[in-house]
Amino acid sequence: MSITRRVRKPSFMTSVAIQIRVVSALTVRVAQAKYTRETFGFFWTIAEPLILTLGVISLWAVSGRAEGHSTVKVFPFALTAYSHIQLWRYSVNGSMGTIKRNAWLFYHQHVHVVDMFLAHIILESIAILTSFSIIAFFGVMFGLMDPPSDYGLLLTAWGADTLFCLSFASVVAGLSEFSEIVEKLLHPLMYLTLPLTGSFALASWLPPRVRVIVEWSPLANACEMFRAGVFPPSVKTIWSLPFIVGCSVALLVIGLPLMMRARKWVDIA
Repeated sequence: MSITRRVRKPSFMTSVAIQIRVVSALTVRVAQAKYTRETFGFFWTIAEPLILTLGVISLWAVSGRAEGHSTVKVFPFALTAYSHIQLWRYSVNGSMGTIKRNAWLFYHQHVHVVDMFLAHIILESIAILTSFSIIAFFGVMFGLMDPPSDYGLLLTAWGADTLFCLSFASVVAGLSEFSEIVEKLLHPLMYLTLPLTGSFALASWLPPRVRVIVEWSPLANACEMFRAGVFPPSVKTIWSLPFIVGCSVALLVIGLPLMMRARKWVDIA
C-alpha cells in the first residue's frame, strides 16, 4: 500500500517574501561582484557616480550652460541632468548579457531571470540616488542650490524614471541574448537618445516644434518630473506620470516574455 503525500504550495504572500529575500541577496551579490575588487570596496557604489557627477557639474559651471535662465541655478540643473543620464545609461548598458553571465544561478530553485535583472537595476538606482543625495546635501550647505521643493515628488519621479529604465532594459536584456548585433547597435543608439532624455534643457525653454517631440519622450517626462521635485514651483516643468507608467508597462509586456524566451535559449545553447 503506497502512501502519497501532498506537498503544500506556499501561499502567495510567502512566495512574495521569498522572492524579496532572493532579490535582496542578489543585489548584495551584484554589488560585491562589481565593486569589491576596487580600492574602496562597496563604497565605490557611491564614490564612482559621485566623482563623475562632480566632474560634469564643474565643467557645466565653468561653461555656464544654464546662463540666461535666472530662475534655474547651474548646480541643481547639472546635478539632475547627469543623475538622470547615469541611471539611463548604466541600467540599459549593464543589462546586456545579464542572463548568460548568470545562467548558473538559475539552477537554484528560487532564483529566476527576473530576480537577477531586478537586482542589477535596483543596485544602479540606489547608488545613483545616494550619489545625488550626498551632492545635493553639500550643494545646499554651500548655497549652490536650494533644498528640494517636494521630496515626495522627487522620490516618485525617481521611481518612475527607474521603472522606465527597467522596462527598456528588459527588452535589451532579452534581445542581446539572441544576437551580438544588439550590443553593437546599442552603444551608438544610447548617444542618439541623449537629446530625448530632456537633460540639457527644460521643455519650456524649447521652441514649440521641438517641445512637442520632447513631450512624447518618456525619458524627458521623467527628467522634468524629477526636476519639478527639486526646483522651486516658479520653474515651469511639463510631465505626465500616467504617460511614463503606460510606456513602461507596454515595454514590460514585450521585455518580460523576451527574457523568459532568452532564458530557454541560453539553456539550449
